[in-house]
Amino acid sequence: MDSPCSGKLLGFRRIAQEKLQHVFYSIPSEKDLIIEPALIKPLEHVCGATWLRKKGIDKIFKFDPKNPPPKRKQFIYFITANLLTFKSVLDQISGYQSQTSSLMEPDIRAKQYHVLVLPSVLASFEHLLEEEGLHGIVELYNFQWDFLLLDDSLLSLELPNVFADVFVRKDTTPLSSIAQSIRIFNLVMGKPDLIFSLGENSEKVLHMVQRIESAKRVGLSNISAKGDQKPHVQTAEKGSDFAAMLIIDRDRDYPSCLLTPVVYCGLLLEIQPLNSGSLVVDAENNKIKNGKLGFLQQEHSSTASKQEVTALRMSGAQDMIYFEHRYRHFSEVISLLSSQAKTLGLEGKAYSREMKLHEMKDYVTNKLPKVAAAKKELFKHLRLCETIVEEIGANFEKHQMIEESILTNTNRKQIINYIMELLSSDAHMYNTLRLICLYHVTIGLTSEDMTKLMTGYLNSFGYRHLTLFHNLFQARLFPDTTNLSKTKILSQISIPTLKTPFQIEANKLKQLPTDSNEPNTPPTADRDSTGIATVSAGTSTGKTCPSYVFNGNYIPLVTQLSHMILAASSFDNLNARLGHLERFKVSGRALAGSGQFTDPLGPPRPIKELSASSHKVTLNQLLPFKEKTMFIFVIGGITYAEIAACHLLERTIGAKIVLSSDRVIAGHDLIESVVNC
Repeated sequence: MDSPCSGKLLGFRRIAQEKLQHVFYSIPSEKDLIIEPALIKPLEHVCGATWLRKKGIDKIFKFDPKNPPPKRKQFIYFITANLLTFKSVLDQISGYQSQTSSLMEPDIRAKQYHVLVLPSVLASFEHLLEEEGLHGIVELYNFQWDFLLLDDSLLSLELPNVFADVFVRKDTTPLSSIAQSIRIFNLVMGKPDLIFSLGENSEKVLHMVQRIESAKRVGLSNISAKGDQKPHVQTAEKGSDFAAMLIIDRDRDYPSCLLTPVVYCGLLLEIQPLNSGSLVVDAENNKIKNGKLGFLQQEHSSTASKQEVTALRMSGAQDMIYFEHRYRHFSEVISLLSSQAKTLGLEGKAYSREMKLHEMKDYVTNKLPKVAAAKKELFKHLRLCETIVEEIGANFEKHQMIEESILTNTNRKQIINYIMELLSSDAHMYNTLRLICLYHVTIGLTSEDMTKLMTGYLNSFGYRHLTLFHNLFQARLFPDTTNLSKTKILSQISIPTLKTPFQIEANKLKQLPTDSNEPNTPPTADRDSTGIATVSAGTSTGKTCPSYVFNGNYIPLVTQLSHMILAASSFDNLNARLGHLERFKVSGRALAGSGQFTDPLGPPRPIKELSASSHKVTLNQLLPFKEKTMFIFVIGGITYAEIAACHLLERTIGAKIVLSSDRVIAGHDLIESVVNC
């Protein structure tokens, strides 16, 4: 990463610290902090305990509704914008209030209770505060840390439940928080010349950014009109560190989330939960075991002694072993880790009685601790690899073949039989449902198959999950189960010999190397120090391409869009490649108008419309980009498979791509959020 860009990305931490410091300084005297457990790991990316104590925080407690800490001084609660969590906080505060003398009137000028809400205070919080009789006693604050740097070129907002809220419940409240963070990003990094959006929610976010910018400009103009001082504000003319920005909805590319990845970092998330870049390493408990029925887990119960639960930082700067292997094909990782283990074993035996006294001292003091630390870190990765092999290794090859058949719309009967077999013998609450959703997204379920699969799932996990299928329908992951007329049934039946709408669209963008009659055209690259494996991509040339993240079966949409945008020789060329995409729109500094209150980003407009407008000449001058730099934001969660594919593209074409989302997820997490919605 270029040092100026790297420094600016690290600057988001400083901005978050300034926001937090402002809240703490507004509360006089010492105070104790009570933090929701889910926010501890993300907060570590912003500040540490030493920093908090310097800002007036005396003691730090985990929030536990059943075990409140002793009341000593002012309390600051730090929670997510969840009404049930807020109710638990108010119950705890009511308990503290009942312990004080009822004759003492509360001093509302010096409130003892402060609640910091991520990302913003909901209107329902204010109503609940009044209902509980705590209005005037509790002070509410908004707080948003914006972008957290999890790894090199990987940012995250760490906002909970965005996919469930936006795509299932159709609640667009989280989009305002995303828009605020995008605006901060534009202020720090500069507004890109071109901003591309794909999806309804992405377009809404850009409209929100525009409204915020317009309101700020009007406010600043009013201030400068009243006084002689000129406000210091970043102008739209400032250059940007990125030539282009791409904002895309998660539902525009479900396969990238539902398919099983083969890269090491992707498979780690299939096994263990991730919290703000930290992966839990627990041999006794994982996602596979938690999703299976109880009687299926008895066969695999571990008799070995329990091992301590540790954490693995999925950051190349924090873990060199992870840095070396994160984007490798998993088939390579085990053998390479075994070789490293043998090398460390030999280094550990390097001690000899024939050593001189000063050599022994140097070995014990310097080398031995490093070898021991390296062995400990390597042991974590070996445990994780062992868990991956145990939990998904036995059925992995067959599962990959089934996923390839789903993508290419072949062997439909075999696919349905495989899913039914899973439901009857090895049912998993999330991963089996994930395969069903992949089938519907790519091929489309007929009423007969839909009924069969629903019945099989409900028989395995209980009919209390009946409403789950409506939630899946809301997210476009399952057909409508409430109104199946004959017309709808007929529309769901497609002739097996014809390509599905998904295949037609994916082939236009050359996302299916295994289902294309034309030579594969994705960028290729030789193996280098990052160790990306060469994977045969079906009928393609067999060279390494971004499809390697899914064993050569599929190229993520964000990767293909990024390649087409960065490689476009002109705007006409871009229009020919991407003009057919529904809701694919363009805005940015290049489309800005003139005037004091004109939107500096320009309204998002379709590519086809722009190709016939007066902006065409300007846009043609921008392309091809002199600097191949791009910022990507995925609304609803981004996967490590997409990150790995973009990393390959980045090295292949000599670009710089920074990826971001509200969370880093796996397909398991996406389905789980719908189940628990």
